[in-house]
Amino acid sequence: MIRRLFARIVLAASVMGLVTADVIAASWPERPIRLIVPYAAGGGTDIIARLLADRMTAELGQNVIVENKPGATGTIAAEQAARSPADGYTLFMAATSILTITPHLRSGLKYAPLTDFEPVTLVVYQPFFLAASADFPVSTVSELISLAKAKPGTLTYASFGAGSPPHLGGELLKAATGADMVHVPYKGGAPALVDLLGGRVSFMFIDAPPIVQHLASGKIKVLGVSTAARTPLMPNVPSVAEAVPGFDFSAWFGLVVPTGTPPDVIKRLNTVVSGILANADVKKRIAGLGSDAAGEGPEAFAKLIASENEKWRALIKANGIRID
Repeated sequence: MIRRLFARIVLAASVMGLVTADVIAASWPERPIRLIVPYAAGGGTDIIARLLADRMTAELGQNVIVENKPGATGTIAAEQAARSPADGYTLFMAATSILTITPHLRSGLKYAPLTDFEPVTLVVYQPFFLAASADFPVSTVSELISLAKAKPGTLTYASFGAGSPPHLGGELLKAATGADMVHVPYKGGAPALVDLLGGRVSFMFIDAPPIVQHLASGKIKVLGVSTAARTPLMPNVPSVAEAVPGFDFSAWFGLVVPTGTPPDVIKRLNTVVSGILANADVKKRIAGLGSDAAGEGPEAFAKLIASENEKWRALIKANGIRID
């Protein structure tokens, strides 16, 4: 008798859960939506988020409000997003580092990137450029690798800090080529770029906006782009992969939602955001920020997260990198 009653309660609860999810999906959105951004206002990620938010507001008929939550390399925002109700009213602009790098560098995180979030749409790729000062005595990636092997332990590469994507890009290059090069971490991109310009470090992986003016003045040269294929941002620059087969890394940002968000809400969000990213004007504005518009949906985004998670996990473990 008690077992039968318990079974009925469980069945009723399950049915109610399905009904609730269906009702949410059918009526969504009925109120404003918040989009949590893990960085401060004014940066590239924030600008792209606000561009999306404005267009989404027009498409959905409800305000999409950007909420900046900087701090702790994005983990504060990730923790808040993970704890939010899975009702379609909280979106999170997740970054490569937050979902696939930081979890392998730090312990004690209060979010589980592979289980606390569901992917909606990949928003942008941000390629990095392998840059050196104008006086550096190589002009191609092949020449760089040859020099590094001829003089092991003498070439240095800068990064924005230990565990940053440019740092891991350098480690990936070392692993792919067997070249012995020395990492020099800086507290941010600006001081790293100053020393690159001064020739105090050999090279670094860096995104496009900070180096454009220095390329124009001839103070910097770019040897390659970090993505597997060439980028429209600098179509004449070869990919590193043309000299180092299989080499591929970039920063990326994508929309995710708390796990349990109704599938129909995720589907509609993907349709809306992918449509926005396909717009020629939006693509142009994103390119002006040094990124490539994406638009891949939940399945492709989920595969990217899984593959990137394994790639960075293996690299970080092999090199014993920690930032705790």
